[in-house]
Amino acid sequence: MIQDLTPIERENLTNARILYYDFFYGLFVFEMLDNRGEVLKQQLQVISQALIDENLLENIQHLQNEVSTNNTKRFIEEHSKMFALPFGAKQVGMHLSHYYENCVGGDSLLKIKALVKQSDVRVDTSLFKETEEHLGFICGFISYLLKNNQDELAKEVFLLAKDAFFGLCKELQERRDSDLYLDIALILESFLKFESEIIK
Repeated sequence: MIQDLTPIERENLTNARILYYDFFYGLFVFEMLDNRGEVLKQQLQVISQALIDENLLENIQHLQNEVSTNNTKRFIEEHSKMFALPFGAKQVGMHLSHYYENCVGGDSLLKIKALVKQSDVRVDTSLFKETEEHLGFICGFISYLLKNNQDELAKEVFLLAKDAFFGLCKELQERRDSDLYLDIALILESFLKFESEIIK
């Protein structure tokens, strides 16, 4: 699909993909959430004006209303509830190995580490407490690769992570107490289907 686009169309598409990956990066990496309010408002505004799926408008508006009213306070609370707190409903997995090997730190970590080594990106452990197989990190990594015209490596990373991302969407949708992250899961699922089509 990409090869059929004009240079300007290709650039616009790449910028949109960068925006979406950065949007998910900011929502899935806990350390990013505290100071993310203004960026999130701007991203949601852009996304709302060029929806991948018109059926998602209500979900986008719900997120916009929340960030306008409470900044990222409830995003932080729900992120902890979904991904970190060990009690209550089943914790939602955020690592490749969770979805592919039912563990954390399995072969999938080695595979993504090998791909990361092909770039100049390195995890700053003073700022980010997770490993390279964390799905939030992978969103940020793909965004960085697209910004730096490393499309083939971005494609490899996406193909490695795609099924785990779909698994993440499913687990979030199965949680009865997901609210904001249910909206995010539905937006992510739609984006993944779009992304799968364009990188064939």
